[in-house]
Amino acid sequence: MNQGFSLRIVACLVLFSLGAWCAAPESSLEASADDRLKLTGLEADNVLEECTPKPEGVSKWFLLPALINVYPKLESENLIRKYYNPAMRALAPGFSDVRTISDLRDDHLLWTPDFAIGRVLSPRWALYFHFGYSGGKVRTKANNASLFLLPLHTDFEIFRSAGYFGLCADVFPWGMPEHREYHGLGDRLRNTRPSLGFRLTESYAGYKAKAKAGMKPFPNFLNLEVKDNWWVTAFNINVGADIPINKRNLLVVNAGYNFSFSRAFDFDAVAVTVGWKHYF
Repeated sequence: MNQGFSLRIVACLVLFSLGAWCAAPESSLEASADDRLKLTGLEADNVLEECTPKPEGVSKWFLLPALINVYPKLESENLIRKYYNPAMRALAPGFSDVRTISDLRDDHLLWTPDFAIGRVLSPRWALYFHFGYSGGKVRTKANNASLFLLPLHTDFEIFRSAGYFGLCADVFPWGMPEHREYHGLGDRLRNTRPSLGFRLTESYAGYKAKAKAGMKPFPNFLNLEVKDNWWVTAFNINVGADIPINKRNLLVVNAGYNFSFSRAFDFDAVAVTVGWKHYF
């Protein structure tokens, strides 16, 4: 009887162990399934993050093509008005003053193309390198009745040019416009940011003037050609504004004054700039 009781106890223990062993895989399977679901969820999140388009960043580098309208003093051209024009008028009372580069300046026609590449250093500072070239001539030809009863033939030509390069810095006291999309004129104007600019520029400037005058059939009594070139260093200070157009483009305007370290009587100038800033 004791042997049967012992066998029953052993059988119960074996059944209990088997029950526990059989139950264990089910709980382990459930735990593994939960782990797999968690892992699958993480992997799905990673895949979703990789597939979701990320906002396109804006580089700190920018291009800035522009046009500069300049108003240089050009006081050396006063010699033409002081000597050449009166002399020709003395020979031919109907003679009209010749046109010069100063006349183009007075007609607001001295527009200089400018190109710059720069980088934003901080939310308030930008540094860039700029360069450009401008050149052109004005020619005046005329025939006027002279005091000697022969027509006075005159031909006057003046050419000026300037190539330059320099370093520029702009500071934005209230920061730069945000790189985002804008809607409507009001939104753009509200986000316009003022700036203070500084330019240190080295220019190679020159001129060539030709003057001819004569009465046919006689040879010309005036055949004059003068020319010269100079290196001119100038410092510009200006105030302006960046007007946002969209995420990558802005309209840039400023007005300032060029202070030349040499030949200031010719090259000191008011300068007005209109440009288009594009971020990469």
